[in-house]
Amino acid sequence: MKVTAARLYGKNDVRLESFELPAIKDNEVLLEVQADSLCMSTWKAIQAGADHKRVPDDVAHNPVIIGHEFSGVIRQVGKEWQNDYHEGQMVTIQPALNYKGSMDSPGYSYAYCGGDATYVILPPEVMILGALLPVKTDAYFKSALSEPYSCVIGAIHSLFRTSRQEHIHILGPCAGGRMAILGGCGPMGLAALDYALAMDGHPDHIVVTDQDQSRVDRAKMIFDGVARERGITLDIVNTAGKDDYQLMYDLSKGKKYDDIMIMVPAAPVIELADRLLAFNGCMNFFAGPINTDLTAKVNFYDVHYFEKHIVGTTGGNNDDQKEALALMEKQLIHPEALITHIGGLDAAGPASCNLPGIGGGKKLIYTHKRFPLVALDELVSAAEQNPEYSALYTGLADIIAKNNGLWNKEAEQYVLMHAPEV
Repeated sequence: MKVTAARLYGKNDVRLESFELPAIKDNEVLLEVQADSLCMSTWKAIQAGADHKRVPDDVAHNPVIIGHEFSGVIRQVGKEWQNDYHEGQMVTIQPALNYKGSMDSPGYSYAYCGGDATYVILPPEVMILGALLPVKTDAYFKSALSEPYSCVIGAIHSLFRTSRQEHIHILGPCAGGRMAILGGCGPMGLAALDYALAMDGHPDHIVVTDQDQSRVDRAKMIFDGVARERGITLDIVNTAGKDDYQLMYDLSKGKKYDDIMIMVPAAPVIELADRLLAFNGCMNFFAGPINTDLTAKVNFYDVHYFEKHIVGTTGGNNDDQKEALALMEKQLIHPEALITHIGGLDAAGPASCNLPGIGGGKKLIYTHKRFPLVALDELVSAAEQNPEYSALYTGLADIIAKNNGLWNKEAEQYVLMHAPEV
C-alpha cells in the first residue's frame, strides 16, 4: 500500500515522501497513525544523523521514519497476535524497547515504523515486549502524549532517599514534602508538575521556576486551581533577574527541598539544585544535554554529610505509560496543557528540524492532514494571513477560545473533519 512519511536520511535531512509499504508478516501489526507529538529527542537525532546511537549507520541509503510519540488505530493484525489485538483497536506504543540489548527504537531506527507517517508496520518486538498499549482515552492527542508523560512519571518514581535504620533505598518523592521543578514551564516540566499534583503520596509544596513570563502566566492559569482543589501549595515563579536561591529559600520558609527535578541542561541550574537540596534529598537531572562534556560544581561535602542523592533518567517504561493512560482516563492529568502548536504531516519534518527555534510547548501533528504548523494563540492572525486555511483556523480559534486557549477533543475532531488530506 502507498504511504506518506517524514523520513530521516542524515544530519538535518528529513524528507516527506510517499512509498510502498510491504504487506505485514505473521508477527507484525499494521497501524494507521492519527497523531504524533514532536519530541526534542527527535531533533537531537536529526542533528546527529548516523552518529546517533539509535540511528542506523546506513540511514543515507535506508531512511527511517521519525516520530515516537504517536497513537492510532490497528488496521491489520498478523496471525501470531490475533488473540491479543484486533482491527479497529485504538492503541499507542512505548518506544523504549531495549529488545535483547538493542538500541533500536520506533522513530529512530526503523524503515517502516515511526510516528510521522500515515501507516506503519509495528515490528514483532513491540508486541513481544508488551509495548503496544490499548487505550480508552477519548482523543488521539491524549494517548500520543502518554509517552512523554511516561518519561516524567519514570523520573519521579526514580527519586529516592535512604533509610536511616536499614541499608535500603526508598523509591519515590517524599510524601508531604517539598518539590522544586527548575526550568519547569516547558512541556516536560508541566507534565512533571501535572503528575506531581495527581500522584499518590504527592508533595505538599511544589515550586516551579522559569524565566519566561508568558510561560509562567500560562502555567499558573492552568494549574493554580488544580493545586487548590487538591490542597497542595503551588508557587510558579519567574526567576529572571532575581536571586533565584534566595527567592526559592524564602518561598519554602527557610527550608530546603526534598526533591528537585532539573529540566534545563545548564550548569547554573544544576548548581542551584545542589544548593537547594535538603538532607537525604534527591535531584533528578532530567534535561538531556547535547553537550557531551557538560559539567557543574557539586558540593561533595554535602553529598557525604547530608546524604544527598543525584540521579538521571531518560524515558519511561510500559508501566509508567499505563499509569499515564489510567490518569488520563480518570481525567486527573491534563495533556492539553502541553500542546501549543498543531500541524499536518507536511509540517512534521520542518518543525522537527527547527524545534528549539519555534518555542512554546508540544507540537502536535495530525498525520493524515496537510496544513502548516500554527500556534494555538496565533490562529486568528494565521487565518487572516493564509487564505487557503482561513476557514480551518477560524473554526479552530472559536473552539479554542471556548476552552481557555487549550487544545481539546472538539478541536481535534474539527481538524479530522475539515483539514485537507495530506
